[in-house]
Amino acid sequence: MTSSATAVEVRNGYKYYGSKSNPKIVLNYLNMSVLRGSIYGLLGASGCGKTTLLSCLVGQRRLNTGDVRVFGVKPGMPGSGVPGIRVGYMPQEIALVEEMSVRETIYYFGRIYGMTDERIYEKFKNLCSLLQLPPTGQLIKKCSGGQQRRVSFACALIHDPELLILDEPTVGLDPELREKIWEFLIETTRSNKLAVIITTHYIEEARQANCIGLMRNGVLLAEDTPENIMRRFEVNSVEEAFLILSQRQGDSDVIDVAQLPRADYQATSAICDGVEVIDSAIEKESSIKDQLEMEDSNKEHKMKDLREWLFITRGRIKALMIKNFVQLSRQPSGVVFMLLFPLIDLTCFYLAIGRTPQDLKVGLVSEEFSKWETCHDPQLRMVSAFNETCYLSNTSCLYVKELEAMNHINRIFYDNLEDAYRDAKEADILGYVYVPHNFSQSMQILIEYGRNADDEDIANAEIAVRLDMTDRQVSLFLEQKLREAFGNYLKTIINECNLPASVGNLPINFQKPIYGSEDTEFQQFVAPGVIMTMVFFLATLMTASVFISERLDGIWDRSLVAGVSTTQMLWAHLFTQLIIMIIQSTEVIVFVGLVFDTYNRGSTLLLIFLLSLNSFCGMLFGLLISVWCKSHTEANFSATGAFYPMIILCEYFKIILYIIGLLWPLEGMPTYLRKIVVFFPFTLSTTSARNIIEKGWDLTHPDVYNGFLVILAWIIIFFSFCMIGTKRNT
Repeated sequence: MTSSATAVEVRNGYKYYGSKSNPKIVLNYLNMSVLRGSIYGLLGASGCGKTTLLSCLVGQRRLNTGDVRVFGVKPGMPGSGVPGIRVGYMPQEIALVEEMSVRETIYYFGRIYGMTDERIYEKFKNLCSLLQLPPTGQLIKKCSGGQQRRVSFACALIHDPELLILDEPTVGLDPELREKIWEFLIETTRSNKLAVIITTHYIEEARQANCIGLMRNGVLLAEDTPENIMRRFEVNSVEEAFLILSQRQGDSDVIDVAQLPRADYQATSAICDGVEVIDSAIEKESSIKDQLEMEDSNKEHKMKDLREWLFITRGRIKALMIKNFVQLSRQPSGVVFMLLFPLIDLTCFYLAIGRTPQDLKVGLVSEEFSKWETCHDPQLRMVSAFNETCYLSNTSCLYVKELEAMNHINRIFYDNLEDAYRDAKEADILGYVYVPHNFSQSMQILIEYGRNADDEDIANAEIAVRLDMTDRQVSLFLEQKLREAFGNYLKTIINECNLPASVGNLPINFQKPIYGSEDTEFQQFVAPGVIMTMVFFLATLMTASVFISERLDGIWDRSLVAGVSTTQMLWAHLFTQLIIMIIQSTEVIVFVGLVFDTYNRGSTLLLIFLLSLNSFCGMLFGLLISVWCKSHTEANFSATGAFYPMIILCEYFKIILYIIGLLWPLEGMPTYLRKIVVFFPFTLSTTSARNIIEKGWDLTHPDVYNGFLVILAWIIIFFSFCMIGTKRNT
């Protein structure tokens, strides 16, 4: 027998789980050979290692020691075609997408194998007749168990593989259909030189195989033709021979070779009985042809033709995206109720909420004196009483000192009004306080003459304040503190000059805001934060269990065996969700603009782009959860644990507190915590959205593009960890 006639060869295969010191042995130095053009029946009780052995043959698991060769090459190596187009695999579980119809399922597998729709259609018609498939439009979840197994079998045959691996294919099928399938397998192996490995609980049905391997506790007890095995043990059925071998082995995981008939390990020639050996020259020509059709899932394989790789990759991503859209469109929507992480949430709450805002930058401009150092001159007399007359001089210094006593206000001194206004426009400060020339003298005249004072004196006796009202919570808090400082300033004058209390009613003049307005509606202010947070976590919830469901349903492993790479699966989900996110973001912006008449002074396209990036980032966060979590429960805990700290620490929680009657902005957090949460995915992005809407800024402004940069950074981080996680799960 030439090596080219061997489809599968396993030598001294050893596989265990657990630690080396206390291993759970699954395959115990197993030897196995499967020829082209033959049916190999692998028999054994549940848990004996059959499924693990098959997963090693298709490249999904690796042996701890020993060697596996499929068509002379190790599975997973460049050029092996396994996993890929050279193998058809039907797992023990159904491993089909329940939301897809029979036709859609067959076309999905045909496309990921690189077949054209025309070829899939022709093959589909033949398989419908052979396997008596259910109606093509019937959903998989509405098929019976036997119908689902027939569809699963058809998916393994759709691309005419060279090696067909069937794990319990006839379970749940009626005897007539089982017999029909066996007839098909026998005919196909003879005519097309197909190699078939089939596991079954129906031991006697395996008599139709060219060769059978009797397996127990990870050991291949015998490998020979059914007739030779029955003859060797002098029994009339394969089942009796299997029982005899099982009794000889007992329950031990270690095999005593001397207890087994020697012929069990010399079955190579017997396996070839009734199997035509393929000529090496023909095999070489066939191998070259197969190499051209083979899909290599390893992107780093430099010898692969780029056009072929791009064509097959594009077809697979298209098939995966169609599957994703079908699943999304046919799954009922619902709300996932999550559990809280009370310790984490309470810690975040007490750190972030209820503290006085700090470091509120306010510009100070005074034309009453030339140097600010004047206010710190110990010889300076600002209020003097003489002959029941009060003389005021440089009293703006008194107001500055009142502000200095408030440690949450960071005073920035300016020499002129133009510089202060420029910095306020650039959002470097929250606003400015302006003291006109002759302020103290005008204040004295206003106190003495009241309404009879000149208009010029009345104007010069006012301290003018101009604030940025975009962030209304911070602005209102700052306005309150400026009024409080002005009130303290007047009290000092009243007390030192023994003036009537009515003087304390003199106003501080709050002028037109730099941005926004004093009567800005609450909805207009909170809308960016609500929208950014909403789309982020809706996208997270939408994708937090995607890969978990595919792994639990077996779709993940079956797609990998078909040659789909984890990278392709990830990109397919990214493209699918990106389309949905763009549609959703556009819909949200248009809806709030048309229905609620929300104004936008900036670019609508830029706003849609920002919102789409934010939701795409949330989708990647959901995918990251689904990649690294093993169950839906783990995913729910992870999503819940991330959700509440993020909304407590970010801008959005201001809105919740505002609604219930409290107001604690980001500036109320400790400095170190504020420096951390500013880099959360939708903290700066909310600020960017508000600056686009309220101020009309474009992408060139730092307070706009910083939000974009933070989101892009998180997208890169989430994507990188998704790639690492998908590679780990392969």
